[in-house]
Amino acid sequence: MRSTDPAEVGERIAARLSATRGHPVTLRKARVLPAGASRTTYAVTIGDDRGDRGDEAIIVRAAPAAEPGAGGLRSEVDVLRAALEAGVPVPEVLDLSDSSDEDSVLGFPYAVMRFVDGESIARRILRDDAYGLIRADFARQAGTALGRIHAMESSSTGLEHTGDPIEALHTLFGREYADAPAGLVLAVDWLDRHRPAAAPTDTVVHGDFRLGNLLITPDRISAVLDWELAHLGDPMEDLGWLCTKAWRFGVPRPVAGMGSRADLLDAYAQVAGWRPTEDTLRWWELYATVRWGLICGAQANRYLDGTERSMELAAIGRRSAEQEFDALLALGITTPTPIPDPLDTDRPAGTVDEDPHTAPALLDLLESLSGFLSDEVAADGGISPQVRFRTRVAGNVLSTVRRQVLLGPRQAEASRRRLADIGVHSSTELADKLRSGALSGADEAVRAVVAAEVVDRLTVANPRHLSQPDC
Repeated sequence: MRSTDPAEVGERIAARLSATRGHPVTLRKARVLPAGASRTTYAVTIGDDRGDRGDEAIIVRAAPAAEPGAGGLRSEVDVLRAALEAGVPVPEVLDLSDSSDEDSVLGFPYAVMRFVDGESIARRILRDDAYGLIRADFARQAGTALGRIHAMESSSTGLEHTGDPIEALHTLFGREYADAPAGLVLAVDWLDRHRPAAAPTDTVVHGDFRLGNLLITPDRISAVLDWELAHLGDPMEDLGWLCTKAWRFGVPRPVAGMGSRADLLDAYAQVAGWRPTEDTLRWWELYATVRWGLICGAQANRYLDGTERSMELAAIGRRSAEQEFDALLALGITTPTPIPDPLDTDRPAGTVDEDPHTAPALLDLLESLSGFLSDEVAADGGISPQVRFRTRVAGNVLSTVRRQVLLGPRQAEASRRRLADIGVHSSTELADKLRSGALSGADEAVRAVVAAEVVDRLTVANPRHLSQPDC
C-alpha cells in the first residue's frame, strides 16, 4: 500500500533496514525536503539501539508517481556507484527498490542513501561569511570533480548517448524548440554556425552540475547530487552548464559566481589530461543558456497542459525571457540595461480603467496582497522552509502580474509598432520568420526589434535581471 506521509515512509524504511542489517533499526524522525519536481526527497533519522552507536541520518529519494520498475532510480544508482568508484564525492547507496519485487516496501521506487553534510542553497554559499574559503577554491574543486566524472567507467551505467548537441535540443524539447522565442532562435542559429571542435572523447555527462545539485561545506564540495539527467556525450556540456549566467545568481564571476574560467580549466586539465579552450567553454555556456530557456518552456507547458498544477511550474515559464536576454548579451546584440522596477515608481493616474468598480483600485488590491505575502506570511518564523519558498515564488508571480497590469497596454502598442516596421504582426511570426530565413538575424533593424521585445518581457518578469552583466 502506497503512502507518501513522511512518518509512514520513515517507519517502512526503518523496518526494511532492520531486515537487511539483521538488527532492529528505529525511526526517530522524518520530513520532506523542499527539492525536486518529479522526485520526493525525505530526510530520515534512524536509531540503532545497540550500545552507543547513536542516531544515523539518511536520505530517501522516491518517485511516488512512478510504477515499480519505471522510476529510473536503478540507473541513477548504477551511475552513483560508478562515480564513487571514480573518486567523485557522492552519497553511499544503502538500499534500492526500483522493481516490482518484494523489496518495494513503499509501493513505489526509492533509493536510500547515507546523509552527507553540506549546504545547497546558492544564496548562502555565495554570500555567507562561513563559505568564504570554498568560494576562493570552488573553481579548482569543481574542475577536479568534473574531471573525475568524465573519467568514469561508463559500461556499467547503461547510459545512452544524446547525439549531436543541437539535434538533442530538438529531440528532447521538440515542442519548445519549434516554439522558441526570437532571442533563442538567434542563439541556436549562431551555435549551429560556430560549432567548436569536439572533445577528444565522449564521456559520462552529469547533465545538471550546478549549485543546487552540489553539497558545499565551508571548505569543500562534499557531494555531487541528482544524477537523473546523466547521459553520454561531450564532457564540455557539464563545464558550460556550470558556467552559464543562470547559475551565477547575479554574482559577476563565471564559475557559479565563485571563480574564473582559467582556474576551472586548469584544474580540469590536471585530471582529464587535456585543457579545453575558453572559446569552446563560452560556446557551451551559450548552449546551456538556450537549453535552460527551453526547459523553462517545457516546465511551463506541464502546467498549461494540466499535467501538474504547480504554481512553480507556471512561474518558471516567464523566466525564459532571462535566457533570451542572456543569449543576446553573449551575442553582443544587447548590453546590460538598468531599468528601475516599475513597482518602485509612482503609478500614473488612469493606468487601469476602474469603472464600474469602487476603490481600492485593482493595483492597490494587488499591492495589498503582495504586502501580506512578504510582510506577514514569509516573515512568520513558524512556517516551514517549503512554505516560505513557495511564498517567495507567489510574491514573484504577483509582482509580475502587477507590472503587466501597469505596463501591458503600453507595451502591447509599442510592440505592434516596431513589429510592423519590419513587416511582421506578432512575436510568434518574428520567431517563425527568423527560423525560416525570411528575416535575417544579421539585419540590425531586426536585431534591435528582438532586443526591444525581450527587454519589455523582462521588464515585466524580472527587471533586476536587465542590469546584470555577462562576464
